[in-house]
Amino acid sequence: MEAPMVSCLLPTHGRFAQVRIVLACFVAQTYRQRELIILNNHPVPLDITIGGMFPEVKVYNEPRYPSLGDAFNGALEAAQGTFMRSWADDDLYLPWDIALGVEKIGDAPAFRPKRSWFARKYTMYELAENTFESAITFRTDLAKRDRYLTMHGGDEHLDLLRGIEREGGLKTEEMGWRTPYVYNWDTGLWHISGSLGGGPVEERTKTWCERNQDTGEGQPLTPDFEGMKKQFRALLASAWRSLPAEDV
Repeated sequence: MEAPMVSCLLPTHGRFAQVRIVLACFVAQTYRQRELIILNNHPVPLDITIGGMFPEVKVYNEPRYPSLGDAFNGALEAAQGTFMRSWADDDLYLPWDIALGVEKIGDAPAFRPKRSWFARKYTMYELAENTFESAITFRTDLAKRDRYLTMHGGDEHLDLLRGIEREGGLKTEEMGWRTPYVYNWDTGLWHISGSLGGGPVEERTKTWCERNQDTGEGQPLTPDFEGMKKQFRALLASAWRSLPAEDV
């Protein structure tokens, strides 16, 4: 039986360097039946020639979405997988992340490790229990039914989570230090992408570009493996120092 496809949705807005790192995280995944849908909601287009090297990566330059939830829904429409993930542009995904979700979900509507890594400024890592929506493996048909919330304020996954509860609830399992998702905090003006926040989209886009101008103009969109490995090394060093002896 062929392994199910997993669609990873990456809406972004002027975060070229961070996209390159999470692109490297995607390319490094051990699970092969996967696709990455990058929806660039910024007026400056991302280079779309990457498909020649990595055909499982699709880039859509569509600067027309008023909120992060709208952009997620735009990417969701293109998803072909049986399962889907929110692939945040400022978090980290260890190489076994997608494979673990597919292995563990079973007949559940969604799966998430009970705890994930919480990072502050790429230097302090600790295991924490939180919603961590980007660590969740969803069933794509349910996600397309419930869709992302399009209001502003960071609750884009709320309707997806409510839909999971109607289907029997989120399946979780404690993975300890092997948990593969890293929630990065303190990475910019807003977490996840510049299209988050309140106020008219034009104002938010202008503010984001003024404070975090990083559109990669003229540069090819290629995986930043060195940036990824640097953060992985910091995670491993911090985790080894902080874990209880029974978890090592």
